[in-house]
Amino acid sequence: MNCSGKISEQSSQRRELPISKRKFLIGVVPNPAHSPNSSFKDLLEAFEEVGKIAEVCPIWVEKQGIGEFELLKRNRIVTGTRVYGLKPLLTLNFATIKKTAKGLEYVVDAPEGIPPKLSNQAFHSLWLKEAENIAKEFKPEYFSLGNEINDYFHLHPEDLKPYLSLLSKAYRKIKEVSPQTKVLVVFSYNHLIENNQLALLKDFEDKVDLIGLTTYPYKQYPNPNAIPKDYYERLKRYVKKPLAFTEIGWSSGEGSSEKMQADFLLRFLELTKEFNVEMVNWLFLHETVIGGIAGKISNKDVGTIALKKANGRAKEVYYIWLSLKELKREPVGK
Repeated sequence: MNCSGKISEQSSQRRELPISKRKFLIGVVPNPAHSPNSSFKDLLEAFEEVGKIAEVCPIWVEKQGIGEFELLKRNRIVTGTRVYGLKPLLTLNFATIKKTAKGLEYVVDAPEGIPPKLSNQAFHSLWLKEAENIAKEFKPEYFSLGNEINDYFHLHPEDLKPYLSLLSKAYRKIKEVSPQTKVLVVFSYNHLIENNQLALLKDFEDKVDLIGLTTYPYKQYPNPNAIPKDYYERLKRYVKKPLAFTEIGWSSGEGSSEKMQADFLLRFLELTKEFNVEMVNWLFLHETVIGGIAGKISNKDVGTIALKKANGRAKEVYYIWLSLKELKREPVGK
């Protein structure tokens, strides 16, 4: 749907922002309406709308490890993203959750025949080549080399050193073929706190351009006003690099509300307004049904972390997001 026609009609639903300008870019995953029965038209309309209300497009494809390069070439989603004026944020993961004889396990995502170990040189070579190929072909504005990686290292602390070595090599290769690409890794802020992992951030300061974070405080606090004023302040003790909030959000599902969701966005902007932030991405455009392994390990309310209902109806947070988009923006990095 064309979002522009309804913006003025709903101006009364907007609320005053705690900031008067922004330096950061904003992004949204352009997932289509009517999940799980979305049409190709729904998908095109989602990209069109995100092109109007955001600047960054997080790209999630079926394969996010070795093999992703060929998939991205076939589906041409990076080209499609740029058609709508969006800067792609690509992610190349090194690990995944797989179903094994022991149940669901978080393991290195190695191709068949390659030992699933971060210390294995064959895996190193393939993964580095994947990163180089993606960077050379697509020259993404943003390239993440691992999503919520602290969860993996909480389970496999012995793999941290080989990953840091792999990351350093990948950074150099990416910069050789795409110097303008900003490289980051992403951490789950919820779990950095819960698992006492904040010091882990120091190991990455000199290896990336940005420190990426996902943040979902609704899993820790009953309402946005309960989030402490210093909730994000502790980051300043560990991070000097600019921050990229690659996923933020608040559920509007059971035990919550659309108003609470909107309150969170305002609270987040208030609590982070003094930080050096490069981007802020809301999780979903439309409410969705989470399937596959992700659906088994996450709460169904994750699918409600969206600016709109599945039928396309805008929620209260959507209009706050529009106000954020319209703010005067200073160039990133100034």
